[in-house]
Amino acid sequence: MSRESTTSTHLVSSFLTRDFGAETVRIGDLNGDGAPDLLYTQCSYGQRDITCLTATTLTGEILWQVGAPSAENSDVYGDLPVQIYDWDNDGHNEVLYIKQAIYADPVLYDEPPLYKERKICERARRYEGDAVMVVLDGMSGKEKGSFPIPAPADAGFLFADLTGRGRREDLVVKDEYWNMWGMSHAGEVLWHWQGSTGHYPAVADVDGDGCEEVFVGYALIDHDGTVLFQKDWEGWGDGKEDPWGVPDHQDATYIVRLGDGSWRLLFGNGGVHCLAVDGTELWHHKLQEAQHVVCGHFRNDSELQVAVIDRGYPRTLEGKPADLLLYDIDGRELWKRPQLACGWCAAILDIRWNGGDLQEILIYKRGMHSPIAIYDGQGNVVDEFDVPAEIRGFDDPTIPGNYYCCRADIWGDSRDEVLVFSGRGTQIHANCRPLAIPTLYNNTLYHGM
Repeated sequence: MSRESTTSTHLVSSFLTRDFGAETVRIGDLNGDGAPDLLYTQCSYGQRDITCLTATTLTGEILWQVGAPSAENSDVYGDLPVQIYDWDNDGHNEVLYIKQAIYADPVLYDEPPLYKERKICERARRYEGDAVMVVLDGMSGKEKGSFPIPAPADAGFLFADLTGRGRREDLVVKDEYWNMWGMSHAGEVLWHWQGSTGHYPAVADVDGDGCEEVFVGYALIDHDGTVLFQKDWEGWGDGKEDPWGVPDHQDATYIVRLGDGSWRLLFGNGGVHCLAVDGTELWHHKLQEAQHVVCGHFRNDSELQVAVIDRGYPRTLEGKPADLLLYDIDGRELWKRPQLACGWCAAILDIRWNGGDLQEILIYKRGMHSPIAIYDGQGNVVDEFDVPAEIRGFDDPTIPGNYYCCRADIWGDSRDEVLVFSGRGTQIHANCRPLAIPTLYNNTLYHGM
């Protein structure tokens, strides 16, 4: 760890999570005091059926718990269908999560190397009953209500305004890779779309009609389910299936509006692509695996920039490490920064680390010894810090650990903090540099001046 990282970051919270730790954590006020809290979500590994929810403060004090905690259920190989949101718009947050239907005839996949010897179940040939969206009171964890959703739709969901309510009170739900549904706030299925969904959709009102569209996989879906455009995935990726038999899919989506009012649809797969809202490809760059694509204002010489992580070993046979790349919004490469060895699982987030007009780029699981780093828009490392072994896990020195990061302005000082979490523990890191503010001038003790 460099002297810079020691003096410019401050560990403001660190605790072990014992038996309730998880690799899916949500942030939001649960106890009603106005400050953010944490929600840890555990699941049965193979099928990802949610087994325990634990709400804590930022220092690890348990507020409530639903289900039976178990360290055996802390490992997850993907996101889980759980969110914190003021679902009924009464000024207090609820917790929403999906309870799976019965997988009467599950489809099992062997896990690829580097992971545990377990079977993964993404879907079933036959289900019994419906999946259920459960709504919990954020303060107590007690159930406030529930409603059925289509049985396969248990991989993830997001809130969207599909019905013109003026607030994101409807739902977009999906299974792992094949189907997506639009649902109203009342639980009515509005539409169903089938295709290569990719990992997660994005929503925005790109046509200005007061309802939001959904960018998913290689398609843009109108609020009423009308397909505005849909591309053939075989023409956009390498046309190959991964070890689980899943067709080539989109790994990341991002929707952004430019200053002139036009929109850009960004996604990553075997490269990074930028589309107009009519589906026209404006530019693309072929990469090994563009796992994360994030748009932000990282520098001042162009309106917006696009940060991309191109995954490395073992996704490349030659053992090449991951690369962090930055493009301007027109697709011109600004710089590329190779990451450390064994950083194959690297991921990125935009972060407002310094609190100014410009954002920075947070990258984690970038390799051994300095697995977390923050870059500025010029490609310089602003800060870097390690993750201790008791949180990172794994005895294998060639793997950068089994942990995740998120960022949030948990202190309300206009700067984001970095939250590091795993099934074993949590840390929160802050920027301890003085916050840059406009110069105070014409100072006087006579403050009515």
